[in-house]
Amino acid sequence: MSDNIYTPQPEALVAVADDQRPFYTVSRNKFLTLFVLTFGCYQLYWAYKNWQQFKQATDKDVWPIARGVFSIFFTHALYREADAYSKQKGSTYSWQPGVLATWYVVMMIVAHVVGTLVRKNIGFPTVDIISLTLLPLHGWVVWLGQRGLNEAAGDPLGEDNARFTLINYVFIALGTLLWALTLFGLTLPQE
Repeated sequence: MSDNIYTPQPEALVAVADDQRPFYTVSRNKFLTLFVLTFGCYQLYWAYKNWQQFKQATDKDVWPIARGVFSIFFTHALYREADAYSKQKGSTYSWQPGVLATWYVVMMIVAHVVGTLVRKNIGFPTVDIISLTLLPLHGWVVWLGQRGLNEAAGDPLGEDNARFTLINYVFIALGTLLWALTLFGLTLPQE
């Protein structure tokens, strides 16, 4: 047993049935579409689903909802678990989980700071445009981590979760409407 409480223990990574993946898988197209069109809110569901599947696959006592909501504190652990699981399976996939998790945290902090400026109407419309421009970059950083999770789950391309569901289409429609209203709002004159 390691002295580092953040290091995944090999005994915690139990073998799972083929129908129960230890991590949430999703295709690039679906992930990025939902991430951008929901203004990044999809990452709450993404983090929750990863921890929920990990809990079911390993029987570890984790709280998926809390780890999803506070993903900024748990993404390093999630990526480490996925990397350890991949290595245990003999995978040679190299994805630098620590670096990607750190970039995730940095993007979360930047998004929070910029979002606070937007809410306080500081720097309108420049800060609003920066916020919208950062969203796809933030999504790409999270996607790079998702590729490692897909690999650990044995579905590198996320093919098992590539099709959009009815609820996905509902969020796509709502997100498209919200994007249209946001872009329209940026064209209105300042008071």
